[in-house]
Amino acid sequence: MNPMLSLFSIGFYDPKRKIILKSGNSRACGCNHNKISIHAEQLAIEFCRKHDKRNKYKIFIGRYAKDGHLKPAYCCHACSQLANKYNYQDRIFTVDNDIFVNALKDNPTISLGYQLKHNLFH
Repeated sequence: MNPMLSLFSIGFYDPKRKIILKSGNSRACGCNHNKISIHAEQLAIEFCRKHDKRNKYKIFIGRYAKDGHLKPAYCCHACSQLANKYNYQDRIFTVDNDIFVNALKDNPTISLGYQLKHNLFH
């Protein structure tokens, strides 16, 4: 897979076995859908709720820069609400300056797709 083609990437890590179980990307939805895209965090939480019955997996998200290196990706407002709803606030991480940090912020922004769809630019 070419890292230039993916906006957000996700990985599912099992700390007990010390392996990456699965990886994936966020994806755009078609024009006949009520959402513009499905965020990496939403896909990750759905995967973990289905496959991680003991709540041990950690979720890592990030974005690729144009030159191919990994940049931090923080959760938007909707993904932060979803993470808090299912108690994942301490299990979603991103990389920032080669250090893993929590991907949830105190005041998350509204996603760009939602802003475009509802013309919320000031």
